Amino acid sequence: MERSVIISRENVRPSLPTPQSLQTYKLSMLDQIVPSMLVPLVLYFPNTNKEINDHDSFTSQTTQQLKRSLSLILTRFYPLAGRINEDRKSINCNDQGVPFVVVKFPGQKLSHLLKNPDQDLPRHLLPCEITWDAEQCPDSTVALIQVNYFDCGGVAIGVIFWHKIVDALTMANFLNSWANTTRGSRELAICPNYIAQFMFPYKEETPKEFGSMAAILKTGKTVMRRYVFDEMSISKLKAKSSSGGAVVRPTRVEAVSALIWKCFISASLANNVSATVLTHAVNLRRRADPPFPSDCFGNFPGLAAATSSANENEKAELGQLVRKMRDAISKIDGDYVNRMRGDEGRLLGYRGIPEGIDFLSISSWCGFGIYGADFGWGKPVWLTRCDKGSDLESLFLNVVWLMDTRGGGIEAWVILEENYMSVFDNVEELRALASIDPSPLDIPETVRLNGIS
Repeated sequence: MERSVIISRENVRPSLPTPQSLQTYKLSMLDQIVPSMLVPLVLYFPNTNKEINDHDSFTSQTTQQLKRSLSLILTRFYPLAGRINEDRKSINCNDQGVPFVVVKFPGQKLSHLLKNPDQDLPRHLLPCEITWDAEQCPDSTVALIQVNYFDCGGVAIGVIFWHKIVDALTMANFLNSWANTTRGSRELAICPNYIAQFMFPYKEETPKEFGSMAAILKTGKTVMRRYVFDEMSISKLKAKSSSGGAVVRPTRVEAVSALIWKCFISASLANNVSATVLTHAVNLRRRADPPFPSDCFGNFPGLAAATSSANENEKAELGQLVRKMRDAISKIDGDYVNRMRGDEGRLLGYRGIPEGIDFLSISSWCGFGIYGADFGWGKPVWLTRCDKGSDLESLFLNVVWLMDTRGGGIEAWVILEENYMSVFDNVEELRALASIDPSPLDIPETVRLNGIS
């Protein structure tokens, strides 16, 4: 990409001061077990509908609308405008504001960049470089925003959040609330529920058995691929998964996850590892009895672990793998959530993976409705979840993120060790069903964006 020009840089503060009683937001025990990493997301809005004659006026007016609406919703999402306290266990909700950067890309058209997107593209559209495994210092920000303007009138919004304070659903709630308010639909803005800090209080003293998700993730040199499964391919996967009566009505996420696990098993066997563990992140809001509200702020992670042994790996079938995932997820139930709330929650942290077993982590953002974020220019044509980064050695290994496509399919971002990817990427079944690194402009929009995942 050609050189960008920074137009402005400022902190956007809440439109109303945060009450004194709310100025310390405590992290919950569920926040505590999440890695201290930055989570980036870029939303792409090519201009396909209107001609813009005065780009400076468009940039100025749009920026003012975005800042005004952001200021309004920060009164509700007030921890995002704060800073990390010295103890790193709480947020000082002092209304210092969210860093907000405005950037222009002269001579660049967003639609051209999306025709053949480079893996480095998101890095240019984010307000800071991503560090995946570094602790945030006291007084650091917990959310940052960069708005990028292109000569064609296209806009890309890059956001970064500290994972210790938000999960994917909280990010989606924030983005949709911001978009709705920008568009003039303030009644659709979510007012977050902050019960997590009270229901799952931070564990001041924890035994050695208590760990974070970072403890089970390895780092090393990686290769990243993006695999896109359209609705037709997902229907075929569902049919394969349910053949023989192994499972009934597999979901989109189950079917795609099973294929990815099967391909990973092939890579493990090729690298002389005979057993694998798949973990699937689970949204505890839905698993509680009764369920917690979807607007609960913070992290609500559960981790369902399924194992495929040496004998099973040689003949792994999609239906069997789906069944293993379902059995593991079924254990994350209301009783499990209640145990997390009690003293036993200390012992339900994430533990290391035994030697001699390969580990694959899958997190799904499907069904969270981020593709519904309409700031007034239509819905995004693409979301990019992760940034390649400049230091490949620091990226987590054997990690998969699943995201919706605007066409009702699923996009899988797969990050594997180099020698694993060479096998994974050449599995015939995967190649027959998935498009590899396609242009997001080639994925047609459908009305089914938030269907059952």
